[in-house]
Amino acid sequence: MKAILLVTHSTMCEGVKESCEMIIGKKENIYTCSLTEEGVDNFRVQLTERIETLEKEYKEIIIVTDIPNVTPYNECYRYILAHKDSNIYLVSGMNLAMVIELGMLCALDMETQQLINQIMDTGKISICSL
Repeated sequence: MKAILLVTHSTMCEGVKESCEMIIGKKENIYTCSLTEEGVDNFRVQLTERIETLEKEYKEIIIVTDIPNVTPYNECYRYILAHKDSNIYLVSGMNLAMVIELGMLCALDMETQQLINQIMDTGKISICSL
């Protein structure tokens, strides 16, 4: 089983997780980590502890962040660079549709890069205008 770690500014990740589980049911492999007003140093410690805990329990971790190239994303990327042997994947541009898809597909024995490509497509397709 793959772990899903939602990483965002403020409490967006908790809201997305809660909404996702309302739609597809409780998922034991979805976790969150928030950058709060407590600052980057505190966030870095919490993120590192969360990832290290997940690495002990799961073979792979898929991290989904809210926005690319800002603090939550950058700290995840920094962790991955420092731990090149880890099986951690980083995706950015989170929306509810992609997290729902990810929550459902992680139960399948699907190749991780294929899964990531599929959720990215789902995320893009779910953005529309009338």
